[in-house]
Amino acid sequence: MKGTLRGRLLPAIALLFLLSAGAGWSATKPSGTDNAAARGKEFALPQKHDAGLSREAKRGRSLYEYYCAICHGKRGDGDGFNATNLHTPPARHTDPILMGTLSDAQIRRIIGEGGGALGRSPQMPPWGGVLKSREIDDLTVFIRTLAVPAGK
Repeated sequence: MKGTLRGRLLPAIALLFLLSAGAGWSATKPSGTDNAAARGKEFALPQKHDAGLSREAKRGRSLYEYYCAICHGKRGDGDGFNATNLHTPPARHTDPILMGTLSDAQIRRIIGEGGGALGRSPQMPPWGGVLKSREIDDLTVFIRTLAVPAGK
């Protein structure tokens, strides 16, 4: 028993040592001007035209990343991680023609009551029990920033 434990333990310790020794080493260092990796932001979602967003749109973007991106995608292209599991593809919030057919009131209602409220996909859940009215308004403002008409 003692020999088999030692036979398993030594290689495991050696492997841990090698992994820990190489974990902090890197051949290249981040540049002084672009230090995102050092700040731990290498996994941040893309921030589309962040400088031009209002306070409401920025709050809406955070909500969108948390609640909506799983289906609608990080950029609103309808290609989120869960999109392939749905019978009806999620709306493409980047499509100016589609988004031009919806009023702000309709977008708020779809968010609050779910897609079935306006004859859309019933797989779009109602978020009205989770989100406050102001949060739904902020989401609506941000969603409006995603669809840019052609030529702009």
